[in-house]
Amino acid sequence: MKESCSFEPYQFLQNLNKQLRQIDQIDLEALQPYAAEANEHKELYQETISEVTRIGEKVKYLQSISEHLKILHELGHVFTQSFDQEQICKKAHELCSRVMPTDAFFLSFYHEGDREIFLPYSWDNGVQYPPRYLEFGKGFISQVLQTKQTMHFKTQKDMDGPVIVRWGNPEKETSTAIFVPMLLGDKVKGVISAQSYREYAYDQEHEELLRIIGIQVANAMETAQLYKKLYQVSVTDELSGLKNYRAFHQDLEKMIAELQDHETITLVMLDSDHLKQVNDRYGHHMGDMMIRRIAETIEANLGIDEYGYRYAGDEFMIVSRNRKLDEMIAKVEKIQDDLALHPLCHESEEIPVSVSVGIAECPLHARTSDTLKRVADQALYESKNKGKNCYTVYQYERV
Repeated sequence: MKESCSFEPYQFLQNLNKQLRQIDQIDLEALQPYAAEANEHKELYQETISEVTRIGEKVKYLQSISEHLKILHELGHVFTQSFDQEQICKKAHELCSRVMPTDAFFLSFYHEGDREIFLPYSWDNGVQYPPRYLEFGKGFISQVLQTKQTMHFKTQKDMDGPVIVRWGNPEKETSTAIFVPMLLGDKVKGVISAQSYREYAYDQEHEELLRIIGIQVANAMETAQLYKKLYQVSVTDELSGLKNYRAFHQDLEKMIAELQDHETITLVMLDSDHLKQVNDRYGHHMGDMMIRRIAETIEANLGIDEYGYRYAGDEFMIVSRNRKLDEMIAKVEKIQDDLALHPLCHESEEIPVSVSVGIAECPLHARTSDTLKRVADQALYESKNKGKNCYTVYQYERV
């Protein structure tokens, strides 16, 4: 055995090199005391340093991949739990900020053929800005949408051309920016962008992370829009276009639960006077037209914080917040007058349209949604008994 094999630094380097090749834990600080004596074994020392560097870069890369995977896992979890588009944007920004500088960050969305690009979320220098629109065809966002290619500017000098979109800091110029297309299949749905005030802030891994996050955001936004459409279908009456029975109960219960002192909720219950006769004489097509006519008249007379519903069959509801009873009575009279002025026509015959109405108020007449509906129904019954095409306010009775 060579004499040098018993030399302590040589044995340490040899053992360390073996550890490196086995990708075991490495105590890098332990190498420093022997650096001065390593000249006698320069080749082995340089090999060791090379292995240290290689393993260090490998570990750094794996740590980066691990953090990116955690972010994508968390993002996926959030996106399956939320259909709120603003929350989706905020979460994407929050997670990107964990692994890259985001002095500025935005998400933009575009539908093919539109003249404008919608930016629901834009953030710069610690300030979140309101949603805004940009003209399509100008600037870097439009270029990315048209080419479906990432644009990565590493310095200010790279940014020749249209001024980069900025919202906040007047004292610092954007020095690095990535614009990544958000793709859904072969369709580009928008652009995600991270920007920094320092140069060379991003690398290829950041581009790839933004690309993957962009795909997830595009998917999440599509899902949120689909959910919104499905929800609208589930709470909308197809024939009348008003909200339906389910929406009525959800909305009324929520309004009453949130009712503050000195606030009121008025429930107006309307019922067609002649739907059965119209169906029997003219057919269900004319009956459907009558329902639509009543719904359109209700919709046309709704004000702020007033909501119309087709409750069932030919029964309708209006829920109003903080309106005096005499104001609601005037509204009911206007609806009845409008209906009288616009009868249905079948061939040369006019078919009158009228409604009987019951009115009740919370908390004056009731304190729960079920009781409020019951007393309004009682008032409606009185209107029917009085000869129809009239209204009745529930007689005051502490419930």
